[in-house]
Amino acid sequence: MAHDDPAILRSGLIVDGTGAAPRPGSVLLRNGCIEKVGEVPEGAGRPVDCSGRVIAPGFIDAHSHMDFFAASDDPRHFDSFTAQGVTTFVAGNCGFSPFGFAPQTKHRGLLERSLFKAGHEHFDWNRFAEYRGVLESKGLTQNFVHLVGHGSARTSLTGFEARRLSHAEHAQMLDLLDEAMSEGAAGVSLGLQYKPGVFAEMRELEEVARLVEKRGKLLTVHAKAYSSFSGTYPMIPFGRPHNLKAIDDMLGLARSTGVRLQFSHLIFVGSRTWKTVDEAIDLFDRAIGEGVDVCFDMFPYRCGATLLNTLLPEWFMARMPGALRSPLARARLRAEAEIGFRLVGFGYPQMQITNASCPEYEQHNGRLLPDIAGRVGKSNFDTLLDILDKSNAEARVLFHDYYNEAIIDRLMQHPASIFSSDSWPEPGGHQNPAAFGTFPRFLRKARERGNLSLEAAVHKMTGAAASRFRLHDRGRIEEGQAADVVVFDWQRVTDRTNETGDAAPTGIDHVFVNGHAILQDGEIQDRRETGQVLVF
Repeated sequence: MAHDDPAILRSGLIVDGTGAAPRPGSVLLRNGCIEKVGEVPEGAGRPVDCSGRVIAPGFIDAHSHMDFFAASDDPRHFDSFTAQGVTTFVAGNCGFSPFGFAPQTKHRGLLERSLFKAGHEHFDWNRFAEYRGVLESKGLTQNFVHLVGHGSARTSLTGFEARRLSHAEHAQMLDLLDEAMSEGAAGVSLGLQYKPGVFAEMRELEEVARLVEKRGKLLTVHAKAYSSFSGTYPMIPFGRPHNLKAIDDMLGLARSTGVRLQFSHLIFVGSRTWKTVDEAIDLFDRAIGEGVDVCFDMFPYRCGATLLNTLLPEWFMARMPGALRSPLARARLRAEAEIGFRLVGFGYPQMQITNASCPEYEQHNGRLLPDIAGRVGKSNFDTLLDILDKSNAEARVLFHDYYNEAIIDRLMQHPASIFSSDSWPEPGGHQNPAAFGTFPRFLRKARERGNLSLEAAVHKMTGAAASRFRLHDRGRIEEGQAADVVVFDWQRVTDRTNETGDAAPTGIDHVFVNGHAILQDGEIQDRRETGQVLVF
């Protein structure tokens, strides 16, 4: 890979990604690596004036879904991440990956209609090695770490069937996951609120975890519940809050198998779930104290994007699409929803449709569900189910009230947290602000709220994330490291998003990936052959 001419990042404030105090200095980038840190002689390379600026490692998005856009012919999908300083994505989360499929699968249509598919019309491959070859032939702007999705492998075998796998199916699924890891995938992801992961029994998950542990890799998990009440656990009056039970289950999985566990996007959905924060954090602290290898990732917005069908209980999803038109099923669902919303402190006003995924409702993208219901003359409940029906349950949504600001502060400060966006651009729909402002927003919060020092905030989005995913040559400003670097103005860096819109951030001046400038003086460069597929 050819690299830019040597560049000297001159006279900046070096925040090296380790958590160490900032120090003044210069950095020489040459041949895709950081060649010199500290005093750099004049004439060693093209000078980039960094006076009054921070020189930091490139930001690592610890929970991404941009693998579903990586094979696209349009690199502009990545512009919003370039503008906020992202140089590496950890992708394949929540049980979904664009590879890990059984040969001759009969369910390619389901695999290609996943939540995050938008950048490539057809998957003309099955294995990770084949997908990697496509990416390397097309070229990448950023680096990628890939996880293989348990849900994708399972779907390729049995579709969305709500049942236990046969012995042969189970063995084949494990073979598909193992094959992807042997070809360089960094681990396996689970998506236990989505079909088909929601149908997997604990025995199945234990076997997956043991396989990952045997490979010495990482298991990431979108848990079964993130609210105090959910449709994925039985409703037991005065029983344990479902989000805590989900944490119990996954920490138990890590204890019993020894697998390294990454708990995805720790959130607390609904205002009545917020009271569980103390106990949730205590569960992680106790597990870590016992020697369990677990961390969690988080994002800095009070809203998050997902499928609208995550609202549905497991029994209803198992009977779809017929349940959507069954008066008895609808009546039962309505009753359960009314009870659940009251218990959780969450409801229709917290639902913002980002992409209705059907022509009948696409004009309402960006609107809250009660507004849509008023415009179409239906109840909130009937509008919700009509959107699910018309979209084949593929409508996407921003749910609000995932946190309050105090919870965000507390999670940012926790030693086991690392930072992520959990976002993707929404072609033809309303944008998730996290796709435009996540990392500048973390920095702004650290600066304005004082919840983290500059060096601690940078560490969580660079060195800590690199360590978690075993990126030994990235995440630090250090001689010999890959030249993934961001230059920003600490006093000015900020997101310009809110929870109903998006805009590019301010304060990010330069971004380098493997020594290539992909952002220069705040302007995105037309680059496609700068990133790498990082294999393990």
